[in-house]
Amino acid sequence: MARPSKADERRQKLLPLVAEAFSELGYRRATTAELASRCGVQEIALYRLWPDKKVMFVAAIDFLFVRRMEKWQSALDKADRGKSRVSRLIELTGKDLGEQGLYRIIFAALSETDDPDVKQALQRLYRRYHERIESEVARHREICGAQDVPQDDDTAWVLIGLVAFMNIALDLKLMSARKRQQLFSTTATFLLNGEVP
Repeated sequence: MARPSKADERRQKLLPLVAEAFSELGYRRATTAELASRCGVQEIALYRLWPDKKVMFVAAIDFLFVRRMEKWQSALDKADRGKSRVSRLIELTGKDLGEQGLYRIIFAALSETDDPDVKQALQRLYRRYHERIESEVARHREICGAQDVPQDDDTAWVLIGLVAFMNIALDLKLMSARKRQQLFSTTATFLLNGEVP
């Protein structure tokens, strides 16, 4: 296996900062000068790593999935063995809905879907989320024997939609963090098991 290049290592180091800037400023307001400032580098250093701002933005969208999967894996590695994997993921998601505001990158990207690269990045993000969630749902139902529940595919899409709504509710301060957590947990558990916790 080839070692990552210095440029790859540098991109991985700066990507969280780039993603955070895009989540706060959106795509259009995040200038390369601002991105460079937040990364503590000159603009030319960013252009050595990414050819343009759009490529940085697409990388930030892809980063969302990687970041979420790292969080999920950490939760699964540390979690109480008495709970199902899906229960652990529901608990984690309920607690950190809106983690660091990174979901705002998705909101910014939605206004840029006339660009085919941004649209493809969003499609890729949601397809990857769906695939991972659907596999966890199927695994859970196989173990628990849940019946009279929506198909795994449908459940995965509804859970993705629920998280999207919860992030909107967070931004608009429509409900408290406790209420969001409770609503997500109750709804997700019902979708998975066909019963209210």
